[in-house]
Amino acid sequence: MIKKLFILFTVASIAVGALFIIRIQNKPTTIYPFPYIVDGAQYKSADLKEIRSSDILIVGDRMGEYLEKYIPAVNETLSKNLRNKLNIYNWSAANEGLHRTIKKLRVLKKLPPIVIYVGGSEEFFENRVITADKDVYDYNMKIFKDDRFSSLLMTVPQVSKIIYKKPTKYFYLDHTIKPFAKASGAKVSQTRAELIYNYYMIELEELASLAREKGSTFIYITPPVNLEIPPRIVCDNAVSSTILDEQSDIKKLIESGRSKEASARSKKLLSKSIGNAQTYYLMARAQLNQGILKEAKKNFQMAATFDCGNWRSNAVFNKLIQNNAKKNGIKLIDFANIVESGLGRNITFVDEHYPQTIYYEKLQKEIILAIKTILKI
Repeated sequence: MIKKLFILFTVASIAVGALFIIRIQNKPTTIYPFPYIVDGAQYKSADLKEIRSSDILIVGDRMGEYLEKYIPAVNETLSKNLRNKLNIYNWSAANEGLHRTIKKLRVLKKLPPIVIYVGGSEEFFENRVITADKDVYDYNMKIFKDDRFSSLLMTVPQVSKIIYKKPTKYFYLDHTIKPFAKASGAKVSQTRAELIYNYYMIELEELASLAREKGSTFIYITPPVNLEIPPRIVCDNAVSSTILDEQSDIKKLIESGRSKEASARSKKLLSKSIGNAQTYYLMARAQLNQGILKEAKKNFQMAATFDCGNWRSNAVFNKLIQNNAKKNGIKLIDFANIVESGLGRNITFVDEHYPQTIYYEKLQKEIILAIKTILKI
């Protein structure tokens, strides 16, 4: 009998051990609690030598990519009194989140002396989280934020296989960037946004750490947000037929020039419809018509932040960039604020995403000043 129990115990122990080994073998080794891993091999190309040897490297998403046509003028001004023209390389790409930008930079053995990060406008684009796994993500985030575990993870990354919980799926991100599917409802949209904000904050810390590690000077540029574009989707947990009727009446008041009355009714409606992007937008529109620019800007920002469409940047991303720059002593060019200073005075954007040329000319001057200060030229 004892022999049988011993055999049974041995078999059970082996089975448990095997399951444990299989479990950790199917988990990646990672310091960070992200459920996604970017394949670095996709960024190894013949251009790496040129990128490494550049004086100034620009990285980011569509905002960085769009900056390309303004770079020659910047370089011409900076190189005026130099023996050799500065080599500026733009490695930005549309639809690229910060997670991909960091992997790109890690592929480089050596970073250029100056790196300009122009991103934060497309963090909601690439599919890399499952909202049903939020409990697992939150647990792993809690582990990462615990100083005892984070120190251990930094020293022995392999321990991540044991202390992190395994989500339903790990996203292995190659050259094909797959967008998020349209959220099925407010809960999915809001949970997705919360997760992306949390991961973006950690990624910014990783970016700042990379700057210190590689001895490169970074410049952050905040992405401008077209505040006058109405929300695409109002979260379904912040709407009702009564709210819709009142919003319709407020919109008519604005269109008929009765902005003061529209503003008062919007304010009253906000107390009943917290988190309703359209109500914030209508209030901002009414305030803009009255010339109450500071309050209008604030409510336009709230409208963009509460937009359940999750399709652009907003004040949360810009605040995270600003905070990270301040915390780590990184030079910040607040392009978003530069553009928003024109709110109510002129047309600030040419389309949903890109500001008028006049604002890019202001940005050029800020970039030139920042680089001259760094290079002491």
